[in-house]
Amino acid sequence: MVVWCKRAAAFVLAFVSASSMFSDSLHAQSLLGTKVQGTFLIGDRIVPLPAGEWTVIATNGDSRDTNLGRPLSRAYLAQLQGNTLSQWLDISTNLEVNLAGWVRDKEICDRKDVHFGFSDSNYNLNDASCWVLNHFGQALGSKPSQAGVDFFRWSDSRGRPNTSLLLANFFSKRGDFLRVLHHFNPVVAGFPDTPTATWAGNPWHADLAAKDPKKLQFLRTLKPVGEKEFDLFKGVLR
Repeated sequence: MVVWCKRAAAFVLAFVSASSMFSDSLHAQSLLGTKVQGTFLIGDRIVPLPAGEWTVIATNGDSRDTNLGRPLSRAYLAQLQGNTLSQWLDISTNLEVNLAGWVRDKEICDRKDVHFGFSDSNYNLNDASCWVLNHFGQALGSKPSQAGVDFFRWSDSRGRPNTSLLLANFFSKRGDFLRVLHHFNPVVAGFPDTPTATWAGNPWHADLAAKDPKKLQFLRTLKPVGEKEFDLFKGVLR
């Protein structure tokens, strides 16, 4: 148990956001394979990054919102441990202001079946701020973005787990939105991978994980990381 605790603690410590809110040098739109740290420029938005060096894996420079038809930008950044995918970021934001507001992300906001989180009580399309710690089945879905397809192709041979643990943030303000999904590979922390990526019966469900002392302890170490990242990202939209 002591060995596992040290391993899990080391895993979480590597992801605590120790970097400053903004670095002196601002990143231009990064090319694939570029190493970045401190901040990342997506659209005209400067997004502070969790600690460490990140590699830009996939980008969507001008995709379209499926509901509103407005242009979006999306990027995947990753960190490896050896040749194994350890953690990755899925960042998306709008390229044009939508004064009518953006659809509140119900996968993040107002959910109760998650491990930890916070949702504002405004229910205002132009003023939302939410985060959750949840688990996420690694499947592309029926209408994946090109960036998502490219990331899956890249990570197929790099130990992408069937289920990741996810710190998800969503913000909207005055016609803009920002979504930052920070995935962790629990296999790197010493847990067995789930047999499939399906949601039903997933052993990382909140009610099931709460019965496993090791999983519960690990999830509790991720909670303060989520709180710090929420504070880190919420200042991006002005």
